[in-house]
Amino acid sequence: MTVQRLVSESRDVKPLVGDLSKCTAYWLSTGKLPPELITGHKLIDAEHHFLIASIANLRRVCIDHVNLKDCSGCSAERQQICETDLVSMLGDVFAFILDHFRTEEIVMRESLLLLGDHDLCAAHMEDHAAISSTVQKIVSSLDHQQVVSQIRELDALLARWVTNHIALHDLMLSRWIAREDSFLPK
Repeated sequence: MTVQRLVSESRDVKPLVGDLSKCTAYWLSTGKLPPELITGHKLIDAEHHFLIASIANLRRVCIDHVNLKDCSGCSAERQQICETDLVSMLGDVFAFILDHFRTEEIVMRESLLLLGDHDLCAAHMEDHAAISSTVQKIVSSLDHQQVVSQIRELDALLARWVTNHIALHDLMLSRWIAREDSFLPK
C-alpha cells in the first residue's frame, strides 16, 4: 500500500457542514468512513481510509481552499510551499489510486465477478479510468497561480469518489465476494 506523507502545517479552515452531504460531513468530522460505506473487505476498507486521510491532508495544504479565488493574494514563499505540498500529494494520490484500482480489479477477476457480471465490472473499471484520467489532468495542468483551484478540483473529485464510487461499485463488489460461491475452489 502507498505510504502517505503529511502536510507540515495544520490549518483549521473547515467548509460549512450545511454545504456537505451527510456522508461527506461524517468523514470530515470523524476522519472515518461512514458505516454505510464500509465494504467489509479489510484491504479495500483500509485503502478507503487512506483516501479519507488524503482528503484531510489535501485540505491542509492551502490556508483557505474554500474561499480563495486564486493564489495571487499569497506571498511567493507561501505559493511555493503550497505548490510543493500539492505536487507531493498528487504523486501520492495518483500512486495510491493506481494501486487501489489494481487491487479491486484483481478481486473482481479472482472472485469470478468478471465472468458473472461483465457489464458491472466494465462500469466499475470505466469509473476507475475516469477517476485516474481526471487526476492525471490535474497533474498535467499544474499552475502555480491556480494551486487553490486545483486543490478544490481534486478535493471535489476525491469526495465524489468516496461517496459515489464506493456506494455504486465497491459495495456491490464486497457483497459479491462475500458469497461462498464467488471464488474458484483451490
